[in-house]
Amino acid sequence: MATGSGLVLTAVVLLSMALDLVQMPMAYFFLLYTMIWLGNLCFPLMISYDINLLFKDPSLTIPQLIWHTFTNTISIYLVPELQNVFLMYYLLVVLFGAFRMQKRGFFIVGGFILLCYTTVMLVHQLSGAGAEIKEQSLISLFFIFMLVGVSIIGTEISSLRWALKKRNAEMNEVMKQAKEQAITDDLTGLYNRRHLMAILRHQQALAYRGEYVFSLCFVDLDHFKQVNDRYGHKAGDEVLQTFADIARNCVREVDFVARLGGEEFVLVLVQTPLEGACLVAERLRLSMEQARLDILAPGHRVTASIGVTQYRPKESIEETMHRADIAVYSAKNRGRNQLVSDHELEHY
Repeated sequence: MATGSGLVLTAVVLLSMALDLVQMPMAYFFLLYTMIWLGNLCFPLMISYDINLLFKDPSLTIPQLIWHTFTNTISIYLVPELQNVFLMYYLLVVLFGAFRMQKRGFFIVGGFILLCYTTVMLVHQLSGAGAEIKEQSLISLFFIFMLVGVSIIGTEISSLRWALKKRNAEMNEVMKQAKEQAITDDLTGLYNRRHLMAILRHQQALAYRGEYVFSLCFVDLDHFKQVNDRYGHKAGDEVLQTFADIARNCVREVDFVARLGGEEFVLVLVQTPLEGACLVAERLRLSMEQARLDILAPGHRVTASIGVTQYRPKESIEETMHRADIAVYSAKNRGRNQLVSDHELEHY
């Protein structure tokens, strides 16, 4: 918008030159406006090549408005007969500030406009090109009144914009928190059962497309009810949180960990065949077995039984989960604190 308005301003000056309102040799005029347009094009080029991102305000609002104020002042100097037309451009510059500037910016730009306007009026008066003192004083007073009024309006618009931006940021944060609460378990921070099913449907869809594999690890904490009965639910909650931290540390960022409910958990291992999943499951089992749980009695360890399976093409998610469930119960029946894969069960 700033570059476009600069183009209109240049067109008015060119038209004035064609009407012999500009008293300047053509060579000097061409040189002057070449420099002006090098400045005008500097800003969109900086934005196009991301140079503007080096500055605190990437939109470069204040530098752009100050530059266009300066070029407008040159226009007033060149064509004093159109002073009133160019004064309106000053007001347009201030209104542009409403898109980005805060109150301090309006003081800076407004002050620079007054400085430029006062300077060019003094030059005109000293050279005899300006209007009579009384007429010029009335024009100046009215312009200052309009400049202050437009600056106040621009400040109010800008304040509303910033307030709306802050409100939107707060709303986005609330929405983000609500979304996280909808897909995570309150106690452990892991994904909940509903989101787990969405994850599995997505993994299934990826597997349908080609050579894509994923595996599941069903985890059941051993004798967890005894922990609650002996130490209380607070201790039980701490055990669950400890396991959640261990599980997160045992998997990659691309993998998923979810709580099915109670002391049951699921690991979704992306692009991982059965053998790799067994290695992850064993690492998790050992980490849980060795975990220090200060809230429990010395020497009391909480272990985990784990069932591992790999998704098979064309089967339903429920079938995959059922095989993992059978495997975890087999691990419990074999004495707990161990992992069993469905591959073992098929060859047992």
